[in-house]
Amino acid sequence: MIKYRIAFFTADWNFELVESTLHGLKQYVDEHEDVQLCVFDCFGKDMDNEKDKSEYAIYQLADLQQFDGLLIQGNQIVLKRVREELGERIRQSGIPAVAIDCPLPGCWLAGVDNEKAQHDITEHLILHHGARRMVYLTGLLDNGCPEAQQRLEGFRKACRENHIPPEETEIIECTWRTSDGFTVATQWVESGKPMPDAFVCANDDMALGLMEALEEKGYRVPQEVAVTGFDGLTSAELSNPTLSTVFRDNKMLNYRALDFLIRKIDGREEAESMTFPFGISCVESCGCEETGVHSFLRKKYFRQVRFLKNFYILQDELAAELFEANDLIDLMDIVEDNKEIFGCNNAYMCINDYYFDNYDKNNWHRDSKSFGEEMVLAACGRSWISKERNRPYIRFPRKGLLPESLMQQERFIIFYPLHYNTYSIGYLALDGISEAAKLNLHMSIFSFLEIAIENARKKCLLRQFNDFLDNLYVHDALTGLYNRFGYERYGQHTFDTFMMQDGGAQIMFIDLDYLKQINDRYGHEVGDEAIRGAAKTIQAACDDRDFMMRYGGDEFLVIASMRETDLEDGLQRAVDEYNAANGENPFTLSLSVGVIRAASRENRSLEECVQAADALMYEQKSRRKARKN
Repeated sequence: MIKYRIAFFTADWNFELVESTLHGLKQYVDEHEDVQLCVFDCFGKDMDNEKDKSEYAIYQLADLQQFDGLLIQGNQIVLKRVREELGERIRQSGIPAVAIDCPLPGCWLAGVDNEKAQHDITEHLILHHGARRMVYLTGLLDNGCPEAQQRLEGFRKACRENHIPPEETEIIECTWRTSDGFTVATQWVESGKPMPDAFVCANDDMALGLMEALEEKGYRVPQEVAVTGFDGLTSAELSNPTLSTVFRDNKMLNYRALDFLIRKIDGREEAESMTFPFGISCVESCGCEETGVHSFLRKKYFRQVRFLKNFYILQDELAAELFEANDLIDLMDIVEDNKEIFGCNNAYMCINDYYFDNYDKNNWHRDSKSFGEEMVLAACGRSWISKERNRPYIRFPRKGLLPESLMQQERFIIFYPLHYNTYSIGYLALDGISEAAKLNLHMSIFSFLEIAIENARKKCLLRQFNDFLDNLYVHDALTGLYNRFGYERYGQHTFDTFMMQDGGAQIMFIDLDYLKQINDRYGHEVGDEAIRGAAKTIQAACDDRDFMMRYGGDEFLVIASMRETDLEDGLQRAVDEYNAANGENPFTLSLSVGVIRAASRENRSLEECVQAADALMYEQKSRRKARKN
């Protein structure tokens, strides 16, 4: 039975760190049957553009009051505005919360001593390798998270304690990205400045980018310059030379952070913060010898190669099928059939109700960046979802995250946003951790999926628009009845169908009496109303199967079944009812009618029948004029 329902907020800024984090949390949930963990993850960065805003909208999905505790990987949510908004929501909720590596108001803190870790690896360069002239690449200093500033202070402290004068060091402000390191190294070489003894980088990504650029420019690491990083990524282990770095057991760190939160909820923990240990991996890039882990790395490399080969096969199959989908129903079936690529048992696709019900986003009245009050479970890996095209999609309240029966069965589930550019489609929930996450490949899956959903939406809109244009093409704008184009397309078919199925057809040719006098006396607007009135009486008297058209001007044509025995009398009754109901009209509706009943055995053509009915109508009209005169 679930006792603790926990929400975890993170962002795939550094996908490898997040992936190891998730494994630590998953291990804790597996070992504690009374814990349910809901992860809210996205691919938001630090640009604060419209696309990033749509990514971070996933945090709004979580109703904080539905949880017993909250865990926030604040150092991964690098966009200051988003982190502060989430922090304020958490503070106002009063729900017990732990922030990881980034202090937030109302949260206890768990994390590594970043300052000491950066101090120790810098001091290693100074004491063991004689480094004096050093260049430090910072992380993002102005985003409100102290992690980058703490690491910078650790570097400075190591220099001060070891009597490195400030003029021997240079600080270059960066933003954590691999491209930052590449750019710094490229510009340094092109400037002609002498190489420092070491480049000290605030994370592994920048260090790896820097080493790549140095190699391209012909510089050897560590023979000509040492390089260090921070984070202990797998890519640092696999680099050549292997990257010296600060290592922290991110998996165990987050396992213990969740345990710290649970103990806080129970009142079993008095400490206000928790500090985790770290290690220094001093290997080739700083000048130390390799530590003999080549066999392990080879196994890891070949495992990744095998995984990539299988992943790209699955991705190609999925992409080909997705872009052939004609509508959401096709697409959801494809998602269910290809759930293997997500690397979990079940993938739940939940679509905003306003997106699912109305493909035309111009009719959406709600904020397109948020989620609807009601969601539609449109795809699911479980067998109880029918494969029939008329399957009943499951609608459920958004705050439930999934239908209640499903939510009760899942103890570890990750929610990712689905959006196209700036507007929200919904979200995808996975009940496990995809191996693709470690290589940032699941981001490409989501991109394929989002584009395919939008492609299916536009296909449907195009069909609807073409149907609308086609409808205008074959219908009379004034009356809504078929026009001459409609007659060419459907008239003969209706006639032939009645001849074959009912043994014959009736052709009724109708003329609106006195239209010229109505136009002359009351104007053409009133004349148009008389034409519309005639069309309404024809529709009231005829069957839905009948073909009804405005033949031209004030003339109408009906192709009806032989089985409609009182068609002419029914039309007259409809005229009488119209006049009774529209006494305010300045005219009295009157119709002249000619009817031909043609049996199939007579082999009469449609055109012959129309001409005959027209002649009978004209005779009736002539008799009516004669009586009036």
